[in-house]
Amino acid sequence: MKTRILISLFSLLLLTANIVIAQSDQTIRQKNLQKRENINEKRQERIEKRNPNGYGRVDDRVERRGDRIDRKQKRTDRRVKRRKGE
Repeated sequence: MKTRILISLFSLLLLTANIVIAQSDQTIRQKNLQKRENINEKRQERIEKRNPNGYGRVDDRVERRGDRIDRKQKRTDRRVKRRKGE
């Protein structure tokens, strides 16, 4: 009887320890995500301060190169299909 009680208490202790560890891992993960988000926001603020008009952000390759991008994309698609065995 005593051994059964001891085993149940020990398993209960292990269970609570695992729950606490899991919660602390979640807290650490959340803290790291918040830190990364903060870094990205500050980086974006610095970029906007340096480049307030947003020059160079617009992708105008299609206007500049015309059909050349389509040709390159077709070639890439063919290459991928050949690797996949299609």
